[in-house]
Amino acid sequence: MSLSVATVRLFTPAGWVIGTLHVPDGLGLLPFLNGDEAFFRMTNVSMPAQPETIPFLALQRKAVFIVVPGEDALLGLDEHERRTRHEVACMFAGGLVMGTLPLPKGVRVSDELMESEEFFAIEDCTVGIDATPDPVMEAEKLVFVHAAEIFGVAELDGE
Repeated sequence: MSLSVATVRLFTPAGWVIGTLHVPDGLGLLPFLNGDEAFFRMTNVSMPAQPETIPFLALQRKAVFIVVPGEDALLGLDEHERRTRHEVACMFAGGLVMGTLPLPKGVRVSDELMESEEFFAIEDCTVGIDATPDPVMEAEKLVFVHAAEIFGVAELDGE
């Protein structure tokens, strides 16, 4: 099986993990994240408080709160159907993501996320990390949020 590489930043209970995921050719990052494997295999990994790059890391899927894809990533988003944009805030241990959740017309945020344990895309977002002593806020074009690991979602646009 031929693989493509995708540079990613993953937010975990230990902080940001930065490295390369090896994704089967032709498969987008989102479908890969929502695959069956319990661990993500990463190479060229940088971790908090680790001065040297780690050649390999197997990171448990359930330890990943959010994924920020690099510019080299094939995203694998379904952009064929008309979508309604919902402003949301997703809360997880250590932070939150505020941004736009595109959903098929007529689908409510609660209906989409109540049963989901998969990763989903939030666009045009702000990521807030409660990094003691100085919280960090950053803007991102797109992040993937792990529905199984968030503990709350607020719909901010009141629709």
